[in-house]
Amino acid sequence: MGLLENIQKNIADNPILINSEAAFSKFLELGFPDIKNEEWKYTSLKKVISYEYEIEKNTEEISEKEIKSNSLNFHNAIIFLNGKIYSKPKIKGVTISNFEDQNPSFDNAITALNASIASNGYSISVDSNTVVSEPIEILFLTKNSSNNFIQYRNNINVEENSEVKIVEHIKNLSEKICFTNSVTLVKLKKYAKIEHNKLQDNNDNQISIDHTYVDQDKNSISTINTLIFGGLFTRNNLNFTQNGERGESNMNGIVILDNKEFADNHTFMDHKMPNCESNELYKGIYLGRAKGVFNGKIMVQPDAQKINAFQANNNLLLSDNSSINSKPQLEIYADDVKCSHGCTIGQLDENALFYMNTRGISKEDAKAILTFAFASEALDKITIKELSSLARDLMSKKLNVNLSF
Repeated sequence: MGLLENIQKNIADNPILINSEAAFSKFLELGFPDIKNEEWKYTSLKKVISYEYEIEKNTEEISEKEIKSNSLNFHNAIIFLNGKIYSKPKIKGVTISNFEDQNPSFDNAITALNASIASNGYSISVDSNTVVSEPIEILFLTKNSSNNFIQYRNNINVEENSEVKIVEHIKNLSEKICFTNSVTLVKLKKYAKIEHNKLQDNNDNQISIDHTYVDQDKNSISTINTLIFGGLFTRNNLNFTQNGERGESNMNGIVILDNKEFADNHTFMDHKMPNCESNELYKGIYLGRAKGVFNGKIMVQPDAQKINAFQANNNLLLSDNSSINSKPQLEIYADDVKCSHGCTIGQLDENALFYMNTRGISKEDAKAILTFAFASEALDKITIKELSSLARDLMSKKLNVNLSF
């Protein structure tokens, strides 16, 4: 019995769990996407949905020690244990609660599944004229005695002239598979600003599909940093819509994978209004038999004149068995714009390595310097000191090199 059958049986036994009949019907109509779907051309779900899963059941107790060791330990921390809010901070000007969506939206089979039966998640609302001085950490910890399928549905609303920084981290603490399907809806009012960091340092038993939708009003600034340092299967979908003039959208990603790990980053930037800007930079480093996918699309609508849009996807293959499929796209219907995109796939420069060796730098340190230099442009976008330091440590561990130079 695979995931689809597990879901159908769970609903048959507990029909009250359905949030939206329309969404569940759409999911059953579409089914899980396969590689015949253009958006999933290089990403097969066949294996990950073939496992048998419990639906948000059979969880084990998580200790305070495990919470502390897997957290950045910020003062402002929302902690989920096995899907439920365990603790949340009190922040002046910020309301935090469980997320309830009376009319859940969806635009594909995966988000329809989430809209239909997701029962966990958070809602963060930042009042007007509020600057949250310290980052908010959102930590999802799961520990299960059997393969588990769990869904989160989240909402972030930042009102006018307000600013917030977030670090989101999902962590599976067990040796069983945890399949997480998350949808996050972000709304920025005029002059609002958000930096949302997604830390995906997953073990080999974590499967993650994440959809994030960012809706921006005029003069708002959004930044999403995606840091992938592991995981059996990771699929991220970032969708930005600029609904007001002079909006700015930033997407930065660093992917470092080894063994048979897999990550797919899909981004969509929809420029609807004039005088806006978007910047996108993804760096990938692949070792062992790791595989990556990048698909980035920029859409410039007819009324969106004077747009400045940049997109780049640069990749290092540090193993003969690693691979990356990259597809940057531009679709432009306005004539007064500045748009560019590009993709590079290569290996470390042997001439540079040789030159550094002749100057007394060991081969290992030379590789570390060149690799870190390659990735540092994306890492430099992180403004939270503790997260930047952690990302550097995780990068050092993943590459098995010394980055203390």
